[in-house]
Amino acid sequence: MTNQKSNYEIQTQKALLLFPKWDHEKIAKKFNLELDENYLYINFIGQKYRLNRQNGSIQYFSKNNTYIDATYNEVMSILDLFDYSKEHLHLSGNWCTPNSLKGVVNGGNVGGKNTMFGKYETLFSNNINLLSKACEKLGGQKIDEADIGYIINIFDFLPVKFLFFEEDCDFPPEIKFFWDENVLDYIRFETTFFAFSHLLQRIAEIIKNEI
Repeated sequence: MTNQKSNYEIQTQKALLLFPKWDHEKIAKKFNLELDENYLYINFIGQKYRLNRQNGSIQYFSKNNTYIDATYNEVMSILDLFDYSKEHLHLSGNWCTPNSLKGVVNGGNVGGKNTMFGKYETLFSNNINLLSKACEKLGGQKIDEADIGYIINIFDFLPVKFLFFEEDCDFPPEIKFFWDENVLDYIRFETTFFAFSHLLQRIAEIIKNEI
């Protein structure tokens, strides 16, 4: 019996088919990226990715010196940056929650706790010291906010603020994140969640490898 592809796999493959048709020289110049005859390269959350200019495949270079195919969140985050971003980009220096970004009419669950992060909040609560080490492995800049706070680059030119609040007698553990006010000039609103979800996955992978 043939395994059916998930909707994520189908959407990923469709997105990858578009990339070979784009102007790679223009993209490389816009974001100051490395480009050669076969690949366009970009850093995404502490890993270097290569995009095949002929077939659109996206891979990252692993610590085992092998190339591994990117998954849905990685593919959609990188390609959305290239396809959607405005011509002239700059950061404002002002941090916003996703629901308070300019142009977001109804982000849902405004001011509420994000239940998507529950498994990560549990993992991070039980490994506080490793959480800080993981953020630093990803190049995070420590800030004096929350119980643990870091500014981490999603792309070299686009940071996110990650905050973790430990559990106390009144409140459960909680993850919060903030984007620059101009992030929606770079990527779509839904893509901010793809990118941040992959950041949490990367942090969790580092912690689990240390446990």
